[in-house]
Amino acid sequence: MKLNLIKAFIYCSILFSFLLNNFSYSFGERESQKTEITTQLTAPPNQKSAQTPPTVPSITAESAILIDADTGITLYEKDADKKRYPASITKILTSLITIENCEPNEKIKHSHEAIYGIGPGSSNIGMRENEEITVEQALHGILLASANEVCVAVAEHISGNSDNFMKMANERLQHIGATNTHFANPHGFHDDNHYTTARDMSLIMKEALKNETFVKIISTYSYTIPPTNIVNVKRPLHNSNKLINPHSNFYYEYCIGGKTGFTDEAGNTLVTYFQKDGIKLICVVLKDQGTNTYVDSKALAEYGFGLFEEKELFNKNDYTGIINEVQYFHNKKIELGKASVIPKDSFKAKVPKNIDVNKIKTLVSLPEEKEGALKIGDTVGEIDIVYSDGKTIRPLGKVDLISNTNIDTISEDILQEKENMEIFWKNTLRILIITGIVVLSIGIIITLVMLIKKYKSNKENLHF
Repeated sequence: MKLNLIKAFIYCSILFSFLLNNFSYSFGERESQKTEITTQLTAPPNQKSAQTPPTVPSITAESAILIDADTGITLYEKDADKKRYPASITKILTSLITIENCEPNEKIKHSHEAIYGIGPGSSNIGMRENEEITVEQALHGILLASANEVCVAVAEHISGNSDNFMKMANERLQHIGATNTHFANPHGFHDDNHYTTARDMSLIMKEALKNETFVKIISTYSYTIPPTNIVNVKRPLHNSNKLINPHSNFYYEYCIGGKTGFTDEAGNTLVTYFQKDGIKLICVVLKDQGTNTYVDSKALAEYGFGLFEEKELFNKNDYTGIINEVQYFHNKKIELGKASVIPKDSFKAKVPKNIDVNKIKTLVSLPEEKEGALKIGDTVGEIDIVYSDGKTIRPLGKVDLISNTNIDTISEDILQEKENMEIFWKNTLRILIITGIVVLSIGIIITLVMLIKKYKSNKENLHF
């Protein structure tokens, strides 16, 4: 008898739990999540160039590097990671920090330390103690005429003194990724603890080229500083980079600008920015000999330009995707359907002929779902085409992902009517469930009472 009572109670509990679980599943709401899917696709098939790469030039510089200014891909290198003294190409970083921290019309005052603290043989534009010029004039003095005293003046203007400025500069070097470089002063006058590498200098130049003011100044051939508070004559300046001097035998029409440098310890140094037919190059030569810096840089630029050809890096037929279209009404998510997603275009770019296409990767950024109506042609994601050498991911370009399906939302009137019907059926089912539980409970109680009575009756009969 006791066993029958326990079984009845267990059956009742299972039935009650089943009804509640189904009730919760039917009307419970799942939390909406939006995540980004990043997928690496197969690299494009190996493409052979119709032309062989140009001959690698022979240069006299002891260290050099040539990179694609847009992607940072290395096109040529020679002892690019060996530490060298930079000399005045240091001023690229000094100028960039000055541009970022000062307004063009701010006044720069030259202290006694700025004028007399560097030492003999320092390149200068003849500034006087307490003489004032604007930041714009100072930048031209630094980048065109390599004025060391002006470098100290801007360092003091920004940070109070050169030491504080160099802390800022070396922190910026780490941020840029020039981890094998340490600058001890803002101008590059020789110091044993002031060094860099060709690779680091290309990174510094790449960062500086992001600034339009910097590019404008390095591409300027001549500039005049007007009379100042102390000197009542004009100071005409000419860019020391012979590659942009139209009167020089070294003039090169594709040179946009750069920065020269020289000390006895560093030899001749040069960082140059070239541009031709949409191709942008950065060239660095260190520890070179005299005007060979121009010969070497031009030769490397010609080599670099000859490396490039247009290739299709991604075909739009190589990818299709799916995105879930949803709509929210009173915090409820309604599934509207699945939309087909396709690339808007194929992607072509000028890249080196000998580039390893196995390192070209295609990354897809597409959310799992999108809210609202969707029309054919709507942008829903993007594909990034990158060059990955295992250490650094360098962007080559991107393609929009667009919908290939039309999906409309549901009107709020229909949704409201549907919600009202759901509420009605929800309440009806709740009543039915509760009624069923009550009836079942009453049935169980009646059965238990009858069993108890029968048990007592049998027990009394046994006594007779």
